[in-house]
Amino acid sequence: MTGTLGIIASALFYAVIGVNAVLRPRDLLQGFGITAESADSRNEIRAVYGGFPLVVAGLLLFSLGGSELGPGILFALALASAGMAGGRIVSAVIDRRMGRHPAIFTVLELIVAALIANGI
Repeated sequence: MTGTLGIIASALFYAVIGVNAVLRPRDLLQGFGITAESADSRNEIRAVYGGFPLVVAGLLLFSLGGSELGPGILFALALASAGMAGGRIVSAVIDRRMGRHPAIFTVLELIVAALIANGI
């Protein structure tokens, strides 16, 4: 049951990011110092930070349905979540700095990766 709750919490994490990106692309990345002034930049945010996380949330929920694909989906998404955190860590090493928002998301992505992996 703990694994199921972790997967649901992870799906919620990704769904909140996705919905916010679709509905409020100008606001989503302001904490990272990124503005979305053009239609093209908002399109990119809606695609990458909106569409992709919404599909991830859907796949996480799908994995709970007992499909034989479930463990593979969870494995891939746990690695993807850890990979985002890893990319942030590499960036912090290269730049010798990690701001507040990237640090928060590094921790959240590692937690999500662990929750998803626990569901395998």
